[in-house]
Amino acid sequence: MSSNSGDRHVHVFSKSHTISKGSLLDRSLATLAMNIYTHPLPAHSNVQYLPLHLKELLLTYLARYRLIGLTLDQLQDLLAESNNNTGDPSGRIRSNIKHLDLSHSIGSSLSCDELDRTFAFTSLTHLCLAKPGTNISWSSLLALSRNQPDLTHLSLAYWPMASPSPEDSDRVSATLQSLSSLSSTLTKLQHLDLEGCSEWISILLSDQNHRIDWSGGWKHVRCLNLSQGPMPIAISLEGGQAMENWIQGEVVARQVGDNIDNVRKCVGKLDVPPVRLEHGWSPDNFMIKFLVDRAYERNRMEGSSHATATDAPTGRFRGPGL
Repeated sequence: MSSNSGDRHVHVFSKSHTISKGSLLDRSLATLAMNIYTHPLPAHSNVQYLPLHLKELLLTYLARYRLIGLTLDQLQDLLAESNNNTGDPSGRIRSNIKHLDLSHSIGSSLSCDELDRTFAFTSLTHLCLAKPGTNISWSSLLALSRNQPDLTHLSLAYWPMASPSPEDSDRVSATLQSLSSLSSTLTKLQHLDLEGCSEWISILLSDQNHRIDWSGGWKHVRCLNLSQGPMPIAISLEGGQAMENWIQGEVVARQVGDNIDNVRKCVGKLDVPPVRLEHGWSPDNFMIKFLVDRAYERNRMEGSSHATATDAPTGRFRGPGL
């Protein structure tokens, strides 16, 4: 994970424990994260005595500085309580952690199934599963989500599309169906992080049957991170193919936001607000904003010129299949 991307995930999933960069706590957590599993003394065995909010921060620092996933044993050590009162009637380890950052872990050193079988999270609201390995399973994610109905923040940054299943003949249908299931289960979700999913994010424009319930189950989703990740270094008016592709990705992200807002407007519920998109770059960057706005307006005008008489008079570009 790049430093910018990592900082963004830390900001999203640890807002309640903000610490100053370069402070004693910041340096201490960074040092501990980089050395906890390499020190000759079993430093990790004492982590159970840390206050809960420091455990949450340590997990994020481990994801930021180690860039390799945690194993199930390591996570058990980190989440163990010092009073040993960790039992659950189901036999799982009971944890009161609220923010759980497992970047780089799922699909490499840990699975959603292992997480679901081993832990009973009683207070979990923020779950970061960013930067997964190659052995991920959307179906396992769905099973995990059914036991975490109180999630308000979920990061699936850099997740690939779902694999086809007997019910879905292709990856597009499988991914839309998986997101539909999540929108039915995680009805308290407020922030959805899909950074780095730009290779497939356009399929959200082809959800003709509105399987993803943006106005119902996900009506509380007010922030949607569709950042493409690191942008091309060369930014100029002439651009280049990499820059053109990046700009088009920004246009698609904006179209997705328009589509969600249009769906919510059609429902006519006053308690369903517009979605706020995060692009990973500041709107104060005049050059980027100019290039993206120009491309967006060009696509919008092209869409309007091909609109049929049955198109909704929104004045916005309508994506494929809508």
